[in-house]
Amino acid sequence: MFIIKYRYVSIIFISILYLIIFCIPGLSGGTGNAMKYSDIVKYGIKKKLWIHKLKIESGIVYKLNTAQGYVSVITLPVIPLDVALGNTGAFSEQIVGKQIFIKPITYDAGTTSNLEIFTKYGLINVLLRIRSSKNVTYNLNLADTLKNVFAVNYLKNKIDKLKRALLKKYTLKMRLVNEKKEKLRNEKKEVMDLILLINRIKINKFVSKNGVTLTVISLSRIRNIYYLQYQLTNNSDKTFFVRNVYLYDEHGGSFLNGYDPNKIKEISIINRTPHDAEYMPYELIKNVIIFKEQGLKQGDDLELSFHIIISKKLVRLRVKDFLIKNQ
Repeated sequence: MFIIKYRYVSIIFISILYLIIFCIPGLSGGTGNAMKYSDIVKYGIKKKLWIHKLKIESGIVYKLNTAQGYVSVITLPVIPLDVALGNTGAFSEQIVGKQIFIKPITYDAGTTSNLEIFTKYGLINVLLRIRSSKNVTYNLNLADTLKNVFAVNYLKNKIDKLKRALLKKYTLKMRLVNEKKEKLRNEKKEVMDLILLINRIKINKFVSKNGVTLTVISLSRIRNIYYLQYQLTNNSDKTFFVRNVYLYDEHGGSFLNGYDPNKIKEISIINRTPHDAEYMPYELIKNVIIFKEQGLKQGDDLELSFHIIISKKLVRLRVKDFLIKNQ
């Protein structure tokens, strides 16, 4: 019985030894089933091939591990414009098209150096390190990042450079334009003051509500254009808004042909009126309403109506019955 058990153990031991020698790659001496390197675009951390394919980002320092007897490659999106190596006594570099070949030339393990790569899309910062062969970076692949940060940086730098050039070129022109604009504004005011003195009729009629006063000061005319000068005075401690401004012509005819005081028509205002304008407490504003003749005749009455909002209430200010006379 002991002899039979011994034979079984021997058979099992021989079988295990056969599997170890002939079936496991590398021990039998054959290379048909040996492990192969992966393609350069693959990343195989389990196989210790340390091939990186990264995105270029602003403010990033890329690390590249080298070792004695190995050459590492940096693959770029474009041909570099210039390359600067910090420690030329520890590393050598060679540019071939869009690739930079890096090789350590010292036996001092742990030696480092920076590598600055200048491209038209920006600056790439790389930290070179001498490490053990099992941690070598074979290829730091940055070639497929053209649509990422560096392209954006390149366009931004181009735009900023163009903006600076245009700003420098047109600064003097803009200053001259602003001076001319200010001069025209002053001339316009002088012209408007002169117009208001031509054929001027003083009216000085006013109405007050809720601490706000609307005053019609005067009416001037040049040919068929009228200039109605008014004033808004805020005597209250509240802010108010002007929502709408209306000008009406009240024409009722004469006593003989049947006078009707309710016949009015709206007159179109030519210039911009202060819709949604805000007036602060205790503020005084003078302005002008410009309108065409539009069939006005002697004896017609005008009405100026302002709709304002004060204390969340709509208030109507109306100045009525100022006459159109021969001017």
